Parts: sequence; C-alpha cells; structure tokens
Amino acid sequence: MAAIIRELVTRLPFRSLRSVQRPLGVLALSLLTACGGGGSGGGGDDGTEPPITTAPGVLTLSGDSTAAVGDSVGIVGSVSDMGYARFQWEQLAGPNVEPLAGNGTAGISFDAANVGDYRFQLTATHRNGDQVQETFDVSVVPGSTGTRVQFRADRAVSEGSQFSLRLGYTQISGGYRDWSARQLSGPDAILETDDSGEPVLFVTAPQVDGDQVITIEGTLETTTGSYTDTVYVVVQDRPQITSEYYCDGEGDACAKSLALNNVYSYRADSPYRDYLADCIYSNQLNDDNLCTLNELPLIGMKSASPSVDLIMDHVLVSHDWMGERFERFLTELDPYSDFALLLRSVTAVVISSDVRPSYYWSLTGAIHLDPDSLWLTPEERDVISEIPDYRSAFSSALNFVTPARFVKNNDYVFYSYSHANRYDRPFDHLEADLGSLLYHELAHANDAMSQTKINSGLDGGDIFFRQAQTALQGRVVNDSVSEINPPLSEELFDLADVRYRGAEATATQRWYSPEDISEFFFPDTASDFYAYATPWEDTAMLFEATMMSLRYGIHRDVAVTNKPINPSSADDYRVEQGQRNRIGSLRIRPRASVAVQGLLPEAWSEADAHLQSVVPVALCAGEGWGQNLDPACAGMAAPLRFAAPVPSRTIPMPTELPRSFIPPTPTR
Repeated sequence: MAAIIRELVTRLPFRSLRSVQRPLGVLALSLLTACGGGGSGGGGDDGTEPPITTAPGVLTLSGDSTAAVGDSVGIVGSVSDMGYARFQWEQLAGPNVEPLAGNGTAGISFDAANVGDYRFQLTATHRNGDQVQETFDVSVVPGSTGTRVQFRADRAVSEGSQFSLRLGYTQISGGYRDWSARQLSGPDAILETDDSGEPVLFVTAPQVDGDQVITIEGTLETTTGSYTDTVYVVVQDRPQITSEYYCDGEGDACAKSLALNNVYSYRADSPYRDYLADCIYSNQLNDDNLCTLNELPLIGMKSASPSVDLIMDHVLVSHDWMGERFERFLTELDPYSDFALLLRSVTAVVISSDVRPSYYWSLTGAIHLDPDSLWLTPEERDVISEIPDYRSAFSSALNFVTPARFVKNNDYVFYSYSHANRYDRPFDHLEADLGSLLYHELAHANDAMSQTKINSGLDGGDIFFRQAQTALQGRVVNDSVSEINPPLSEELFDLADVRYRGAEATATQRWYSPEDISEFFFPDTASDFYAYATPWEDTAMLFEATMMSLRYGIHRDVAVTNKPINPSSADDYRVEQGQRNRIGSLRIRPRASVAVQGLLPEAWSEADAHLQSVVPVALCAGEGWGQNLDPACAGMAAPLRFAAPVPSRTIPMPTELPRSFIPPTPTR
C-alpha cells in the first residue's frame, strides 16, 4: 500500500502543515496526522503466554488549594501511565462554577467569584476501560478590591506541543508599565512573547517521561507595584511520533514533529469511539494503518440525508464544549440542511484547541476546525491557541495589501471581541462566522468526494484517499470549474506562492504597486486573491461567497490597497481598486454556478437563479478601507458622502489571511 499512496498522494490536496523555521511569533502550530493501531495478545492452557494485566494508573491532582475572590483557579491531573484519553470533571461542593470550559481534558480553570469551600473530582478513563478517580479541595477567601491578575488558562497539553497563555488583569490601579513571565517549576519549557506587545505567552512544552506538571508565573508591572498569578499545566506523556506523514524529517509529505492534542469521540456511545481518534488525529499514522471505509465510513455512506445524531458520531473534540456547540449549531442554525448535506463527504470532524488555521485533509477525508469560530464565553476562548497563523510574515516584502471581508447593510458581519473585555458572544453571531468557515472547508471535502462519487458506489474495504482518487476516474469538481473562464494571471499565481506558501519574493514582485496588482486582478476571472493558490481554493472561494450571498444576504468585498508603514486605523489603507459582489460579474457568475452544481446539487437551481440577480459594485478608489463600507460614492462630493452615519463599532484593521490553510502538494 505504501507505494500506491505515494503515487496517488500527488493528485489530491494534501492537508499537511509544513514545518516553517521562523520565530514563534509567526510560526504555525503544525497539526496533522491520522490513523494508528495496535494489537493485543492472548494466552491460556495451550502453553501460550497468559495476558499481562496491569494495575490502574495513579492519578495525582495539583493546583490552587487556596485563592481569593477574583483569582483564576486551576487544577490539573497527571496519570502515572499512558493510555488515559477521557477525562471528566465533577464539582462535588461549593458555589456552582459550571460549565467548566476545560471539561474533557485533564486540566480545568475558573475565576473564583464567590467565597466558599470547593471540591472537584476528576475521573480518568483508560482505553481499556480502567478508571481512576481523585478529588481536590479549594478554599476561596475574600479578596482585596485592588489590582488582580489572572494568568489563563490552566490546562493539559501534549509533550512537545505549542500553546498560548494570556495574562489578564482587573481593577488596575496606577499606570500599566510592562508584563513578564517565568517558569517556576517542572521540566524546562520554551517561553516566548508575542512581538505585538499583547500580554500573551507562547509556550513549547518539554518532552517528558511520564506526565509532569509545570508552573509558570505571570507578572504585571504598574506604577503602583507588581502583581502576579501562577498557571498550572500538565504536560502529558504521549506515544512516540512514528508517522511518516507527521514526522521530523525531509519531504513534502512531512509535517513538523509536534505532538497533537489529546482528542476523543464527543459521543461516548459512538460506534467509532474506540478508534476514531486513531483513524483521524494521531501521531502514529502510516501507510499500513490507514482506516478503511468499512471501519470509518463517510457520513454519506450511512445516509443521503444525515441526522445530527449520525453526524455527531463522527466528531472528535479536545474539550466537551466544542462538541456541544457544533451540535447546537447544526440543530438550530442549519435551516436549509446545507451543512448536514455537505457533511456527507467527510469521515470525521475534528475540533481541537490546537487547530489553527482550519483545514481539510484528503488523506483521511476529515475536516479540522479552529474553535475560534465556536466559543461563546471568555472561559471557552481561554483554552483556544493564539499561536499566530504561520503565514503572517510571508508577504512582508510586498508593497501592497489585498484585503477581503464579508459585509451586510454596509457593516461588518464578523464582530471583533477584545480578550481584555472578556465579553460573552451571542449564539447567533456564530451563524455567519462558523457558517462561512464550514461552506469553505466542506467545499474542499465535496470537491474531493462529491455526492456523485458516493452514489457511484465505493469499496468499503479500501481507504478513503484511494477511493476518492479512483471513483469516476478521480475527476474532481474543480476540474469542471477550471474549464470555464479560468483565471490566467501568471503574475498572481506566482504572487500566491509568496503570499500563501512562503516563496521568496523576486525583485520584480517587491516593486509591484497597488496599481499593478489591480491591473492583474480585476480584468481576470478569480473571485478572490486566495483563488490563485490552487484550483481547490478557487472553487471553494466561489462556493463560499455564493452560499453566503444566497443564504444570508451577505456580500464579499475584495480590494487592492497601499501598505502603510505604521497604520493607526483601517482608513490608512487606501483603496486603489475594489469590488463588492464580484461573483456577479458576467465571466465569474457561470464559474460560481458550476461550483455549486458540483458541490451541493440540492442548492444549485436556487443558487443559479440568485446569481443572476447579484450585481457587482465598485468600491471608492482613493478612499480608506473603512470608509468603503458604504461604496455609494459615484457622483457624490466627499463632504456630503461622509456626512452619512457610519457604523458605531470600531472598524478592524484589514486582513488578507484566509481562515483556512493552503497545504503543499507532496511530490513523493
């Protein structure tokens, strides 16, 4: 099988996160792999060796046994043996602090709001069914009314993994001066700060022999003194990384050798719970232990109209709340069943705090979602990695910016929430945020494994990748899209290598002006700059923009602007040329229609009719990116134009980084 996989893997997009040797401030948290396996022996009176039985592991809890009101409290559990993959916390005494955002992991954290004596119990469950339990008591006493700091959040991580910690503070007295962090105990971790000045610490966990607890102290310096808080992190001993797809070596199919989060089947009664994580999110993946479609079928092989219950049997999470939120989204915010139907083409959904950015992996047929699109409370947000997108510095040598955004009623669709304010997010705000992400990632899944392929009949004894490659001669939806008015700008294809894959910019590319880029892009037929990365992204961007317009009345803006040196607002980015609703352009509209027809045929008739009514609108050249939220500038004098009301919310700085990952195509 190894030779077959190496031959075929060049033909589908390989969703691996490449190792990029950069400072951690711009480093990706590499996150790929899939199926593992193991065996068990037996014995008896026939002379064979009897089975080896082992005593349950020893569970030890560590954390804040005392705290004051306003403190951040953390408790973590370490187990003497590997193999414990499910963790469940229960509060036995004290004022209610549910829900615990860390539930499902070996580490929890909460802000102590009330005086009292608290008791928590952790149950750790081994893959073989063994369980160990332990309790931990916390006494919370009255606190001062002055400055308090909270280093969030106490947690469990895998050895060698990367994660982030944020230092927060309340009721600060005096002026802010600086902040710092240092490790107090445990095996040495690598600590690095964010070069943006934000009070965020990036940590690379040490390698350990058995679970180990590290403690890190965060300090806030003000004009009135220093204030500290300590965070507890249990570094879990994990099996050795043996995957040829997730390894420490050379080759286009080799991802960076960081350990993945511990993930588990969200549904405890899922028929795949015993091996779902091994098939999809494991550091032991190799060509010999990829799971077959009989072992882990596509959702669409079980039903052409899958229920939420069926879908949730295929969901892996790193924290309980992630599965709860995804299930609620499918139940309450999928009125057209678009996402349920699109999920027919996947084997699994992974939602984990170390997934950044989101991606689809054609080797296993799974989508991987960054939970930043699912959180509702600041406590949930605390456990999500803030490791920057690894592509952040790729375009540093270029002399232009290509921002994009979704808008409705001349205002931003996505809301920006400051970490410092610690606001809750309304559930309905997930509709456009998670909805757009799912339309994009599931476009890739249905591109590789369309409903037509599923209906053609698949060999359940074969692996997903090979069936996606051989069914209907391996033809993919983006083949059909690329046959209709394909984008032709070689300059933009080459710039996509720089912007999204880190190729070094040439002297010519460094000199390109916003005017040059506008002349390349706007006469061409891509709906978005990201489309030049691969035909897969071209198709996904067309589909995402069309479905957001059809279902939500949301429009997509694309533009070319200057690149200010020290921007203070979004309007420092001056629009050279821009367009809203580019999918309605005469040469782009049929491409978008074919994309929907191939990816979600049930919505095609409605989408095709809708596209006929979509009219592109030019943005206002020479004005700022923020000012262009209302592009009705034709024939209007500037004083009159800017007398109109503007959105009350702060306009965010423009972004040109897509929320999904463009992987390299392996050559082996």
